[in-house]
Amino acid sequence: MTREQRQFIQIIAALTMLIDHIGVVFFPQSIGFRAIGRLSFPLFAFGIAQGVACTRNFRKYFGRILLAAIISQPIYYMLFHMTQLNPLFMLAWGGAALYFWRQEKKGIAAVMLFGSVFVDMSFSWYGVWTIFLFGFYAVKETTCFYGQVAINAIYGFTTGAWLQILSLFSFGFLDGKWRIEALSKKLPRYFFYVFYPLHLLVLWGIKMIL
Repeated sequence: MTREQRQFIQIIAALTMLIDHIGVVFFPQSIGFRAIGRLSFPLFAFGIAQGVACTRNFRKYFGRILLAAIISQPIYYMLFHMTQLNPLFMLAWGGAALYFWRQEKKGIAAVMLFGSVFVDMSFSWYGVWTIFLFGFYAVKETTCFYGQVAINAIYGFTTGAWLQILSLFSFGFLDGKWRIEALSKKLPRYFFYVFYPLHLLVLWGIKMIL
């Protein structure tokens, strides 16, 4: 997968997340915004799995995600009035679990995977396991897909959030056939670390004005 294709996936993830959050904040009764938003998280999870596989320095990579999570947390609370940890903490957790698995420290990885059930963070165990499964996408795409089907079913049964099953359509963006000439110019390196807290802050500002 080329840099342009990875960047395209990241942009789709960011845009669908923005649509989802606009729906949550301004149009809570509209299911359309939330349905589109279901595509976002799996694409971010795929990006984390790719990052873990490609980074030369996992500590710095993990540190950047964690720093963005810490900065975002008060804004996340102001906008959504939720005390749980924001999704970036879950991305960091899932990335660490996958990293330890790839480093043959499977005991630590297992503790993190199953321990995620007890941590109050957005998407919780479902998010962490989604990242972990995407770690196998390049080797066994079918294992990754059917694993996602299974955890979406479990998530639906345990939470009643069956709308999340629409996240499976995100696989359509991962087939490596995208050719986006408009993305030939590389985005700033830390664009997506800045985008998350910044878009929350902008939405909160608009909400306060309205």
